[in-house]
Amino acid sequence: MSSPDLDILFTRTLHHGPGAGKPGDLVVPPIVPAAVYCLPGEPSGPYQYGRWPNPSWDALENALRILEDAEVAAFPSGMTAIASIFYSQLKSGDSVLLPSDAYYTTRALADKFLRPMGVVLENCPTTEYESRSFEGFRMVLVETPSNPRLDICDLVSESEMRLQNRPTDCRIWSAVLVHMNGLGSRL
Repeated sequence: MSSPDLDILFTRTLHHGPGAGKPGDLVVPPIVPAAVYCLPGEPSGPYQYGRWPNPSWDALENALRILEDAEVAAFPSGMTAIASIFYSQLKSGDSVLLPSDAYYTTRALADKFLRPMGVVLENCPTTEYESRSFEGFRMVLVETPSNPRLDICDLVSESEMRLQNRPTDCRIWSAVLVHMNGLGSRL
């Protein structure tokens, strides 16, 4: 992404509020540490319980929505996000390519829960993704840099050739350095 494009993106992210601010208005939304909210009687209202939406998550999702130019859902942990993607996108008979050097718990979750569901798992080192065929995979999970070895995969060249229209995960550098939605990734 060129420098002028980054400048525009950062400006949009900083100024995504509901219009022009008045003197004294907050520029950045405050962090809301509340876990429960006052809801007398029958619970209703936009915020009811800390594990559901809260003002801080809404602010994060709005900023990421601008950066990614896509719909965004924040999760309380990376593993919650990965599990949601796995369970919502995969069924028996689907094949998944996982980095063999990816976060251990992601691989353990896939092995312990997806494999018994009939999902076919295949592992590949992150550094070998560029020479790898993705044909026949329902999902290609990309973690770059990998955790814990910090190996890198060139996502731009990968997307041009083979990631088109496949659920792909890029959690670390996505927002600024790699615009996954623009590269054709579905998730």
